[in-house]
Amino acid sequence: MCIQKWRDRRRLDEEIQRELMELMHNDKTLSEEQFEKLKSTDGRPSGAIFGFFKSLHMYIDRFNPKEVYITFDNGHSEFRDKLNPNYKGHRKNISIDYESLQLQKAEIMKILRYLRINYIFDKNKSYNYEGDDFLAYLVLKKFNNDKVTIVSSDKDFNQLISSSVKIFNPRKEQYVREDNCMDLFGYSPDETVDYLSLVGDKSDDIEGYPGMGPKKTRTFLDKYGSINNYLKDHDDEKMKAVYEKNRQLIDLKWYINNIHLKSLPIKKYNDKNLKLEKFKEICITYSLASFMTNNFIKVFQELKSK
Repeated sequence: MCIQKWRDRRRLDEEIQRELMELMHNDKTLSEEQFEKLKSTDGRPSGAIFGFFKSLHMYIDRFNPKEVYITFDNGHSEFRDKLNPNYKGHRKNISIDYESLQLQKAEIMKILRYLRINYIFDKNKSYNYEGDDFLAYLVLKKFNNDKVTIVSSDKDFNQLISSSVKIFNPRKEQYVREDNCMDLFGYSPDETVDYLSLVGDKSDDIEGYPGMGPKKTRTFLDKYGSINNYLKDHDDEKMKAVYEKNRQLIDLKWYINNIHLKSLPIKKYNDKNLKLEKFKEICITYSLASFMTNNFIKVFQELKSK
C-alpha cells in the first residue's frame, strides 16, 4: 500500500483469518515459536497484534503516505458463495486458532482507533462485500484520481493496476506496475480477469476452463485479445458459461458496478490527536513495550500531521 504527489494514499489489505500469521512473520527479529509465545498480562495471545503493527509501522515509515486505509475481511460475500459453493472452501481447513485471531483482530481495530488510522470493516456482514471489494471500491470510486499503492500479495488486485495505481507485494518485497506485470505474472493488468477465468485460481478455489493452463491461455489471449473477442466469432457455450461465472467471482470492477454499495463501513479519523494514553495502556496489557517508544509513536504522529 503506497503513494505520492501527490496525495499519497495507501491501502493495507490483510485477511486476518488467513494471512495475518504471515504478516507478523515479516519481522525477522522473532522466531515463529517466539511469536506464538507472545501473551498479554492475563495470558491472551498477542503475536498477531505485535506482527500487524510492527508491519504497519514499517510500511508507513517506508512509503511516507498522506493517508492510510486498512480493509478487513469478515467472511465471504453471500453472492459469491451462492455462485460457487466451494469458493475459498479450502481455507476452512487451515489449522489456525480462529477464535484467538478474531479476538486479536478486535484489539487491532481498537488500537487503530487510538492511533487514528482509517479502516473498513463490515462488522454485521450486511454489505455483501469482502475486504477485496472494499479496497477496490476505494481505489476505483473514492480515490480514482489519486496515486495509490496497494500493499498485498493477492494477485487479484493486479486488475486494479494503472498509471496511478501500483502494488507492493510484502512477501516478495516487490512492486507490481503496468510496466512489469506481464513479466512477473504472464499477463497485463487488463488481462487479469480473462487470464484467471481461464486458468483458474486455486487460492480461491475457482476452477478454470478445462485444459487451459498458463501457456495455452497466453497463446489464446495473444491470438484473440480477450474472451469476449473470441466469443463474438465462436459459438462456444461452455467457455461462455465458465467466463460468465468466473468473471463474477474475480472481476472486482464488475462486482462493485453490479453489487451496489450504498455506503461505506469506514472508520475515518480526521482529527490529528492520537489517543496516546489509551494506546499505552493497551500496549502494557499486551506486553508491547517496544511500541511505547517515541520513535515508534513518531511515525503515526507524523502521518496525522500531513
